[in-house]
Amino acid sequence: MAEIHEILVAPHITEETAKMMAASKNVKKYVFKVAKSATKTEIKDAIEKRFNVQVDSVNTLINRGKIKRMRMGMAAGKKSNWKKAYITLKAGQSIAEIEGV
Repeated sequence: MAEIHEILVAPHITEETAKMMAASKNVKKYVFKVAKSATKTEIKDAIEKRFNVQVDSVNTLINRGKIKRMRMGMAAGKKSNWKKAYITLKAGQSIAEIEGV
């Protein structure tokens, strides 16, 4: 198993994820950018060890990199793919470090 800092890249905070975090009082959901090679069980173990919470479920998806044009549309480049994990905690659990962001 990889180290925790290799699996969890960063919390992914956008308007949509902030609404999702505040939607329910009992069940909390969080979104993290994770390593592309990380499995659901590795992500679950990393979250539980890092934040000392109990994870109910982990859903993952791979965001495809977009094609970007540079230099007046002449050269095209592609951003790399990245993996996102939706973490659902058990009732009554929350991650205080991310709540205030």
